[in-house]
Amino acid sequence: MADTTEIRVDIESLRKDIENVNTINGRIDTAIDKLTDVSTSIKSMLAVHEEKITRQEKVDEVIFEKLREREAEITDVYRELKKDVEMSEKRLLIEIKGLKIDIGARVGMLERYKWLIMGGAIVLGWILSKNFMPIVHMMASN
Repeated sequence: MADTTEIRVDIESLRKDIENVNTINGRIDTAIDKLTDVSTSIKSMLAVHEEKITRQEKVDEVIFEKLREREAEITDVYRELKKDVEMSEKRLLIEIKGLKIDIGARVGMLERYKWLIMGGAIVLGWILSKNFMPIVHMMASN
C-alpha cells in the first residue's frame, strides 16, 4: 500500500504541477495577447507620428523655399534701391557743383561792384574834400 499511496501522492503532486503549468500557460497566453495589442497600438501610434513628421517636413520645405524666394526678392530690391540712391547722389552732387559755380560767379560780381562802389566813393570823397568849400558856397548862393 505504501507504494500505492506514494504513487497517489506523486500523481496528485503531478496534477497540481500540471494545473500550475496550465495556469502559467494561461497567464503567458494573456500576456502575449496584451503584448500583441500593445505592439499593434505602438505600430499605429508610430505610423501616425511618422505621417505627422512627414507632413511637417513638407511644410518646413515649403517654408524654407518661400524664405529663399523672399531673400532673392529682398536682395534684388536692395540692389535696385542702392543703384537709385547712388544715381540720386550723383545728380545731387552735380546740382550742388552747378550751384557752387553759379553762386561763386554771383559773389565774384558782387565783390567787383563792392570794389567799384568803394573806389567811386573814395574818388567822390577826394573830389568833395578838395572842392567842398566852393560847392557849399555855390549851393548857398543859389
